[in-house]
Amino acid sequence: MDNNPKEPQYGFSPITPSYVPSQAKTSGKAIASLVLGIISLITLPLGGILFLGIIGFFSGIVAIVFASLSFKEIKRVQVRGRGMAIAGLVCGIVATALNVLAFVVSFVIGFTNAINNV
Repeated sequence: MDNNPKEPQYGFSPITPSYVPSQAKTSGKAIASLVLGIISLITLPLGGILFLGIIGFFSGIVAIVFASLSFKEIKRVQVRGRGMAIAGLVCGIVATALNVLAFVVSFVIGFTNAINNV
């Protein structure tokens, strides 16, 4: 029997501790921004129902705010989620703009109908 300490005794190498780098955390604000932006886009076609139109409008605004806050957090704390924050920002802006446009168009149509009926 050879007492060489470099070779394993039973034919397999000993377990060596390996370094596994930890994954950077993802910004919760970026996730919230993306979820709220998607909700605002989903409720957009249902804007004729007053309650869902209001939810879509305000969730789009909150998505924009969370995206802005997550950009600051990503830069300051070095967390992941920039792509989600960008997607949430775009979804929030598009949905909010389309909600405002739909409100203005429906207001103008209602106003012209009211004037024509007088």
